[in-house]
Amino acid sequence: MPKTWTPTPHPALPVPPTTLPPEQWLAAAQLREELIRKEREDPFRHGFVPDHWKKASEILEQDREVLVMGGNRSGKSSWAAREVMRALVEKPRARAWCFQTTAPNSVEMQQPYIWNMMPLEWKTAKKTQVTNISYSQKNGFSENTFVLPNGSQCWFRNYAQDVSTIEGGELDIIWCDELVPLDWLTTMRYRLLDRNGKLLVSFTPVEGYSSTVKDYLTGAETIVEAPAELLPIYGDVDGERTLIDHEKVPVIQKCVRRKASILYFHTKNNPWAGWARMREELEKASRPEILCRAYGVPTKAIAGRFPLFSDKVHVIPQSRIPTKGTRYQFVDPCSGRNWFMIWLLLDESGRAFVYREWPGQDYIDGVGYAGPWAEPDGKKADGRPGPAQKSFGFGLERYKEEIARLEKEEVIFERWMDSRYGNAATVAKESATTLIEECAEIGLNFVATPGTNIDEGIDLINDWLHYDTGKPVDAMNQPRLYVSEECKNTIMALKEWTGADGKTGALKDPIDVLRYFCLSGVTNVEGEILSVRQGGSY
Repeated sequence: MPKTWTPTPHPALPVPPTTLPPEQWLAAAQLREELIRKEREDPFRHGFVPDHWKKASEILEQDREVLVMGGNRSGKSSWAAREVMRALVEKPRARAWCFQTTAPNSVEMQQPYIWNMMPLEWKTAKKTQVTNISYSQKNGFSENTFVLPNGSQCWFRNYAQDVSTIEGGELDIIWCDELVPLDWLTTMRYRLLDRNGKLLVSFTPVEGYSSTVKDYLTGAETIVEAPAELLPIYGDVDGERTLIDHEKVPVIQKCVRRKASILYFHTKNNPWAGWARMREELEKASRPEILCRAYGVPTKAIAGRFPLFSDKVHVIPQSRIPTKGTRYQFVDPCSGRNWFMIWLLLDESGRAFVYREWPGQDYIDGVGYAGPWAEPDGKKADGRPGPAQKSFGFGLERYKEEIARLEKEEVIFERWMDSRYGNAATVAKESATTLIEECAEIGLNFVATPGTNIDEGIDLINDWLHYDTGKPVDAMNQPRLYVSEECKNTIMALKEWTGADGKTGALKDPIDVLRYFCLSGVTNVEGEILSVRQGGSY
């Protein structure tokens, strides 16, 4: 090559080192140029595949659904287009749908990725009785579809159409880009059953949560995480502010729904993203913007009321619940649905541990497994009632039996019940009585909760959850409220409840019992001279 030759820039293929002998250097440089040329001409077969793409493809092979949350220029659309094309190429007569928000957005933001990933020889394939591929930069694919020589076909659609247009049809793969409505997603799942197809959803959370994203994230468990370079944690070391760690951000999460995962494409992992420039742009940005732009982690459009609540900090294994402390029960009864109950233990340092909820995850005699208390909903911010809310038909004696089954030999120091419902007068045995009085008659004694307004209770919950997020969690910096990992409904409520649905919100009951606890003023009394108190026994 001439002495003035300049190697073609490439972020992932380094120029051979000049320490090589001239002949070897020349051969290596020529090979590098050939690889770059092939990648440019046929990225489907010869494109560079980053490690996070490889891992995402492995997960898609195992799961039925994958949600990819991407930072800006994280490569999520290129990966999704590659997976769609792979499905079409590898399986003759495969069928694919690709969705965008509108028809113009499909032409501008989605179809170019599919065209780029099409095998080189098929881009110029002549039209036959089967093959029909016509693409232009201005108009996208002719009639919003194409048919490959192997009989595979892809259609481009958008959410501005009526949802009825996707009824019928059997698909091998569906790619939904950006804000796919939840009801559309539900319909699409049925289109994939016959062919055991795959569902891809790609999303950049610039505008915050959508109900679809919430549907995936609710209850999801983080199984792989990574340090966030742009979110440092500083501490005081010998009187000086010192970098001691970085926040961790999710990489892979497993959904509550079986065979579904959430993948986070971090911008840094895409060698073409211009990470150095991104780092400069976000140098003084807010934490939510950094999470969104660099790591694809969404911040909610309708903010949850407990912004500090964290699975990593507040949720602990059941094995870490202390055995020593003072135990309390809090109950939110309601006509027409089951009672929601939690049990807390306060230890000698004043920390509170929610160690049980009901209905929970265990088997209930005569009922079976109750299921979730609330489920995500496309229209309601706080979800819709889950199967666990539907009344089991329990009377007071049956509730007493169920409580005894759960508690076994536990000593419950005090029980509390919602004062508004527990003290409401009812007519029984020819005289006015209350639920709290009726419970006392069968040896199940409750104290009425304070009648303070909701907002004050929420502020108190946040106070119990508080810790300094800019410092490591340790003995000097930790919250006072923890929740067992087995209390799935309580965890979901702390993560998702907004209060936007008011008194009818499906997630309100778990929050109410936590409010009752915070407002009750209960403390650890272990070691004190215990006296018989109302509520301590059956």
